[in-house]
Amino acid sequence: MFDFLRDRIQLFVLILAWVFATVFAGPLIYVLLPITVFLFYRRESFPDMLFGFIFILVLSDMTPEIFQMRKIKTAKYAYIIALSVILLADQWRFQPMAAVFKLFLPFFVYSFFPLIFSNDPITGVQKTISYALLFLVVPNYVLLNFRQHGWVFFKNLMYFLVALLLASQLMRLGPNWWAFAGGRFRGFFGNPNGLGIFTFLVFMLFVIINSLKRDLLPFRTKMIFYAIVGGFLIACGSRTSLTATLMFLLFSRFFSLSPFIGVIMFIVFLGVVEAVSSNLTAIVFALGLQHYMRVETLEDGSGRYIAWAFAWGKIQDYFMFGGGFGNDEFIMRKNYAYLRTMGHHGGVHNSYLTMWFNVGIIGLLIFFRSFFLIFIKASKRVPMALATMFAVMFSVLYESWLSGSLNPFTIILVIILTLVTEPEIVDWEERQQEVALEEALPPVEPQWQPLPPGH
Repeated sequence: MFDFLRDRIQLFVLILAWVFATVFAGPLIYVLLPITVFLFYRRESFPDMLFGFIFILVLSDMTPEIFQMRKIKTAKYAYIIALSVILLADQWRFQPMAAVFKLFLPFFVYSFFPLIFSNDPITGVQKTISYALLFLVVPNYVLLNFRQHGWVFFKNLMYFLVALLLASQLMRLGPNWWAFAGGRFRGFFGNPNGLGIFTFLVFMLFVIINSLKRDLLPFRTKMIFYAIVGGFLIACGSRTSLTATLMFLLFSRFFSLSPFIGVIMFIVFLGVVEAVSSNLTAIVFALGLQHYMRVETLEDGSGRYIAWAFAWGKIQDYFMFGGGFGNDEFIMRKNYAYLRTMGHHGGVHNSYLTMWFNVGIIGLLIFFRSFFLIFIKASKRVPMALATMFAVMFSVLYESWLSGSLNPFTIILVIILTLVTEPEIVDWEERQQEVALEEALPPVEPQWQPLPPGH
């Protein structure tokens, strides 16, 4: 870990420069971010380009109550544009390109059509393009880094994510509301549930990396990493993310035995969840977890049911084709005063309904067609891919992060998709053995024979 921090000291200095520029230098951050990306490119520091992007997306999720940091929410567009320009201008370096974007291409093509019905077409176009660019840019940078650095890149990625989580403790140095919301730790994130989603996705990423390359980290380091991530998961108090993490751990075992057993156990799990949810309050009191589980919010679903019922009513106006990306935010903000009187203070809190709002039932089906296909394809080589799919599907039932492009959550999922679907990564052992075999075989010399007379 200390070697990683020492080797990445320039990256951390630049991150501090980003923060200071955002707080004290006004719009300078809009220029500084793309300049930094091109400096990384000149030095061929492709890992730092990706690490920096993750950090910027985390800062963009920070609570808007810290007014000085709001500029990051729009400056992050400059970062992904710079990454995209480099990718398109230097395509030969990225060949052959990652396949994740191709699998979702039908959805990206369709998603421009609902913009015809958009209430805010400019925002809709920005969000549509940024969503497509995320699935184009991130997998190719991940694959390029693996080609250049091998598994060391993923090891450094784990170090970076752990360092990011630990750095969030710095928020404790400010006023209490910087780091906590309702007594729950949120760190750099806008709310504790955001930290929960991030740690849940990071936990799955770590498990998958370590399953593909078991000797990448010493056993003790792995346990420390899992303990750190698990500690933040508990500290944020996110019930959904904690349940999704346990689902992933449970089903990864079953799917490693057999996909059929995994599916059967998932169906059983749904039945158990229904039985538990019907008696959840009594169970929580019996276990003495009423404070951690926030039992006073269990009955009303923390306002989510209000949002779901309201969203479902409004979706009827956009049922078939949707209203384009950003439509959900426009409708919910327009009715914020009414929703607040009902006890709700957020968005839709459901990725399925949010996606339905934006691209309609047709777009929803196209997206999840690609979503299922990519995980089914991955499960042939990485059985726990299906456990990842089910855990993500549970998580997005209670949060809308899957429908957002430039948030700190979707990018981690895209990295996971790249990790489990790219043959260069998944089949690294077989490819390594083939190369070793080719190098071990002596060169075949052509047999010379004299030509017959007359030739």
